[in-house]
Amino acid sequence: MKCEIIKDLLPSYVDELTSTESNIEIEKHLESCISCKEELNKMKEDISIEEIKLNKKDIKPLKKLNKKVLKYVIITILAEITLVGSYFHFFGFDWKVNSNDLYVAYYLKDDIIYFDFELMNGRVLNAWTDVEEPYTISFTECFGSVLDDKGVHPNEFSYRIHYRNEKGKIIFKDGDTLKLKFKDKVEEINLNKIVEELKINKH
Repeated sequence: MKCEIIKDLLPSYVDELTSTESNIEIEKHLESCISCKEELNKMKEDISIEEIKLNKKDIKPLKKLNKKVLKYVIITILAEITLVGSYFHFFGFDWKVNSNDLYVAYYLKDDIIYFDFELMNGRVLNAWTDVEEPYTISFTECFGSVLDDKGVHPNEFSYRIHYRNEKGKIIFKDGDTLKLKFKDKVEEINLNKIVEELKINKH
């Protein structure tokens, strides 16, 4: 084959579009023709450079896309952290109750002294009793949430005391008190005085 024909076939040869017979003739010619071989090498170099340029063009948008995606992911994570933190700050964590915000009432029913507590500022009331400290209640408050399951009156709490033993005698000793722990003070209610106020028969 003449060089002109080979050079016309080289682009198709590089793209692997020529037939097996043509490939044999082209390769046979390239073995003996320096000019056509140089032309082939040049074509291959040009193709490699173009591929690199194309790859760079493809990579740049991907880099931009990755930066945008990363930015939105970070913003989303920060927003979720802020929301969760805000929820726990307002609805999950408690603050101690001021004594002026809590209404206290007591009454007798079925041989049990009931103490009813109502938080008057519209927040949720939480009461904590201590096994190691009998007749002691600590009060905390938090904002209400749709996720809470604190019943119909989340601002109320009822505490009861059985005041008689099995023999029917008053169990309170002198100085026994119901201790209420608030943010501003600790208030003590004398239980024997409650017995007197409620006119409970001591015998």
